[in-house]
Amino acid sequence: MVEIIPSLIVSDFEELKSKLAELDGLVNWAEIDVMDGVFAPNVTWQIADDLSELDGKTKISVHLMTQLPETIIEDWLEWVDRVVVHIESTTEMDLIAEKFSTRPNDLAIALELETPIEKVFPYLDKIKTVQLMSIANIGYYGEKFDDRVIEKIKLLREKDKNVRIVIDGGLDLENAKKVLDAGANDLVVGSHIWRSDDIAKAIKDLQSL
Repeated sequence: MVEIIPSLIVSDFEELKSKLAELDGLVNWAEIDVMDGVFAPNVTWQIADDLSELDGKTKISVHLMTQLPETIIEDWLEWVDRVVVHIESTTEMDLIAEKFSTRPNDLAIALELETPIEKVFPYLDKIKTVQLMSIANIGYYGEKFDDRVIEKIKLLREKDKNVRIVIDGGLDLENAKKVLDAGANDLVVGSHIWRSDDIAKAIKDLQSL
């Protein structure tokens, strides 16, 4: 079964807890989008220590859409199951990948839509998860899915049969099927879930793909 990972764009910790409560029992993972207003235009809640209050029922991935992620990765790793770092947000990806290569499940590398897939190839021996953005503009719910990600998925799957490919952005039942058929494993889904009249049904329909 495909892993459906609801994305959480929140302004404070109370909103985060409320959304996680809505997901209780429906998914194994949720992903918190953390933005600093520099790398991505939005500004969100970003206090890692708050997560000490969570009950651990849902695995947490934190998607760092921030400049200089290397300065905060360890703060988040203390409380979450995976940190997603954009290759475009740092000049220190070699050091980041090397430092966390002994804990490869904890680190994923994300690529924006315009970034050539070949940019991640040098790190495939150190990481197990690559997250590909499938929207042109990151940072907000409701952006339109872009088919250009399909070819990137195929090229990455051809390069590495075992890497876990996560797709993030603009996903619904129709295009989700396309990315899974192309070789993706998991889906990060925002507005299709949160703007649905029935969150549980929206998630179950995606899980059944």
